Amino acid sequence: MAQPIELATHRRSTEPMSGLAAGARVSTAFLVAAAGAIHLYLWFDYFRRVHVVGPLFLVNAAGGIVLAAALLARRSMLVVLAAGAYALGTLIAFVVSTRWGLFGYRERFWGSWQEAAGAIELTVAILVVALFALGRLRTR
Repeated sequence: MAQPIELATHRRSTEPMSGLAAGARVSTAFLVAAAGAIHLYLWFDYFRRVHVVGPLFLVNAAGGIVLAAALLARRSMLVVLAAGAYALGTLIAFVVSTRWGLFGYRERFWGSWQEAAGAIELTVAILVVALFALGRLRTR
């Protein structure tokens, strides 16, 4: 006898996330928001005067806030991947700006804001890897 197709299986899972995965997702969201907030503060403090790099700080701040909200609103691994790309892209742009310069602007590698933002973005990258690992464990 034919079994009816369960359409709910094709939708987003409604089962609760594990406490560890939910905590990692919320932590990632707050850290991405913090990275965006740091870039917004730095834009107001100095970078609004820097050609090209200044507007990129503003774009980074907006991107961080939007990604943080998306991480809290959706349980999509695509959003988690976007958060990882945001963190790694920001770190790569920072390293390029300290090593070779970025759009004519060269940054110092060490400083309190650089260390804070770098630590946050590295932590986001680690949490993204952890979320992907937790997601793979749940599907097995």
